[in-house]
Amino acid sequence: MYQTLLLIALIFITGCAPKPTPQAEGHCLSAAQLNSYSYEELSHVAQLLRADSRNVDDFNTFIVATKGSVNDYANIIKSSVYLTNVVRFLPIPYAGEVSNVTKLVSGTVLHLNSAAVALDRYKKSNAAFLSAFEKLNGATATPAELNKLALFADTTLMKDARELHTALQKISASTALIAATAQTISNAMETTSGYFNQAKSLVGITQEANDKVQLTTSHDTLNGRLALLNQKIVALENSADTYQRNISKARTFTELAIQIDLPR
Repeated sequence: MYQTLLLIALIFITGCAPKPTPQAEGHCLSAAQLNSYSYEELSHVAQLLRADSRNVDDFNTFIVATKGSVNDYANIIKSSVYLTNVVRFLPIPYAGEVSNVTKLVSGTVLHLNSAAVALDRYKKSNAAFLSAFEKLNGATATPAELNKLALFADTTLMKDARELHTALQKISASTALIAATAQTISNAMETTSGYFNQAKSLVGITQEANDKVQLTTSHDTLNGRLALLNQKIVALENSADTYQRNISKARTFTELAIQIDLPR
């Protein structure tokens, strides 16, 4: 994106309007003006990052809470169904659903751990950008200094934002599968409750009246967390799009300022 902006700006600066006779080369904008524009774009990024810091902190709380919900679901399955012999008595695709639980849970926990790492990187790059920006003075910052920060934002900050976004999308997909599995198992227990309880008695397992209640609660909790996560994913994506526009403009302005400052 910033390459396109750079090309347009170059045309604008080096040729404001057709000249009837040859003249000495001049520029419509000075390096100082371009510096000012770049600093302004970077200041917008800094303001957005500060305003969004609460949401970023909430991601960590969300990841920890989701891990707890996933572990609770896994424990319910293991204690009431998965580690018993009851499943093999059920004449429905129940066993297949339950057998997927371990794989789903382990995959989701892996995604949650990856998201935690991605979140830590994103928070560090946020902090590094804000720290570097606060050391700059809009009136005295050189094109090289502004370009260095804009380049960091474009390569490191945006890369970390995209990786966090991808990690959160993986959590969303795997959590949705777990919630769907919980619903399937809950439905199976509803439609075959008599047969299910009889089977449990046959293998000598004490009937647990709250099996379905626990699964329903787990399903509802997972769905609630999933809805919240999807909202946060959209918010992060929208923020990243805004950052990218400001950062691309900042890079364009600083690179033009550097070219104008080059000796001729």
